[in-house]
Amino acid sequence: MKEKIFKNFSLKLLSAVFAVVLWTVIVNIYDPNTSYTFSNITVQLINTQSLTDKDYSYEVVDGGKISVTVSGPKSVVTDLKTSDISATADLSKVTAFTDYVDIQVQVIKDGQAVPRTSALKLSIENRDTKTLSLDVNTTGSTASGYTVASTSSSPTYIKVTGPTSLLESVAALSVNVDVSGRHKHKCRC
Repeated sequence: MKEKIFKNFSLKLLSAVFAVVLWTVIVNIYDPNTSYTFSNITVQLINTQSLTDKDYSYEVVDGGKISVTVSGPKSVVTDLKTSDISATADLSKVTAFTDYVDIQVQVIKDGQAVPRTSALKLSIENRDTKTLSLDVNTTGSTASGYTVASTSSSPTYIKVTGPTSLLESVAALSVNVDVSGRHKHKCRC
C-alpha cells in the first residue's frame, strides 16, 4: 500500500500543483457570477409633498431599512459597497386605497439587485392644525425671601400641525421652568 502512494510521488505532486494553477487561471478568466446580500440599506422617500399637500401625514411602519441581494460577476460584486446601492420609494404613487409603496433599487455599478422587502408600508391619516394654549409651570423653590409673582409666555398660543388622531389627544401645551435658587424678580427663561 505504501508503495502505491509513494510510487511516482513527484508526478502526483506536480499534477496536483498543475490542477490548482489551472483552476485559478480558469476562475480569474471566467469571472463567475456570485451573489452578496447588503443589509440596512435606508430607503429614501421621494415626492413626500404629494401627501403633505393633500393634508395627509404619514409614518413609515415597515420597510424603512431593507436588505438587498446583488448578483453579478464576482469582479463587480466584490467591489460594491453599501453606498453603491440606492433604494427609493416614490410617495406620489400612494393612492387612497393603498398604504404600500414599491421600493426601487438601483446599483451604481453593473449588477442585478433584488430587494428582500419590495414595498414600504405607511400609516397614512389626515393632517390637521390646532391652536393650543401654552401654559408655564414652575418647579423647585426660589431663594429665601423671593417668590414667583407671575408667569407668562410669548406667544401664548402655538399652532401645531400633525396627524389628526394625535392632535385629538392633546388639550394644551406646557413648559416647565425650574426656579430653584432664583433671586431675580423677572426670570427670562
